Amino acid sequence: MKSIYGPLMVLMITAAPVFAQEQQSTNDIVTKMQHDLNLSDDQVTNISQVVDRYVVASKDLQKSIDDGTINPSAIDSQKQQIKAVEEQGIAQYLRPDQLTQWNNIQGQMGQQKDEGGDSNAGADDYSNLPKNNSPQN
Repeated sequence: MKSIYGPLMVLMITAAPVFAQEQQSTNDIVTKMQHDLNLSDDQVTNISQVVDRYVVASKDLQKSIDDGTINPSAIDSQKQQIKAVEEQGIAQYLRPDQLTQWNNIQGQMGQQKDEGGDSNAGADDYSNLPKNNSPQN
């Protein structure tokens, strides 16, 4: 009887770095938001704190994925929960017009992702969750 653990481990080892490589820094995310939403200095300060907590939580999740301490079936749920907390935190610092614009951007990025669009075409610019932002060599 052949073991499936070998191929499974190869899959886990090759998939995990993708998540880590695709994470953005707090500065990258807030700079993009500042440009797209014309954020005030106070908004930048407050949103930076929210995004920083998100980046830390995403890195902690990635560490759990890397070291195998998280149940694989819980990964998607954890990612969604982290993202929901980030979105709620950011929303409280945006003006209504900015929130509408931000929701539109988020919706377009989700639509591109659902349609299998080119992930280098700006999809998910604000998220630290899986996406491909690095140039292909």
